[in-house]
Amino acid sequence: MNYLVGQSPVGIETVLSVASLGITIYFWFVQADRERPRLRFFQLGDFRASLRRVQGQEGMRRLCVQQADSCGVLVANDSTRQNAIINYECAFRHGGKWVKGDWGYVDDNKPPWNIGPESSIALGLAFFFDVEEGFEVPPQIEFRVIFNVVSGKRFVSSFWLKAPNLSLQEELVTTRQAA
Repeated sequence: MNYLVGQSPVGIETVLSVASLGITIYFWFVQADRERPRLRFFQLGDFRASLRRVQGQEGMRRLCVQQADSCGVLVANDSTRQNAIINYECAFRHGGKWVKGDWGYVDDNKPPWNIGPESSIALGLAFFFDVEEGFEVPPQIEFRVIFNVVSGKRFVSSFWLKAPNLSLQEELVTTRQAA
């Protein structure tokens, strides 16, 4: 072969090797993305709220919120790895600010909640908040919940006293999948 001075030939083997390396790296990134923790939360049912007196605390009441149905909140694991929610933090919006509360569970559905790869489970959530004596439960309350998972990642989701319209929920899922 006749080569020009200062130039080296690029053989078909080199091109194929570089292409193979590029494809391998791409699939490593795709697989790594599928393996990272990715949870989605859906409110399927309503919560019910009640006010109770707090022993030893004058002027305070305890707002107790729990699911009306046993499968009111669904969590979907979009990862190819198992995930576990170890606990959660909760707050509700009152008077323009977030009031932190205590978390609980319904029946024997207590954390940790293990979610298999690419599957879903129902959660039994309950929230407890200290509020002033004159507090009245409004028809709709927004709750912010921060779920803590084993990997250290935190997932934030909002729930309402009355579940959103299911067709709206489906529209949100379709919109998120398209994004």
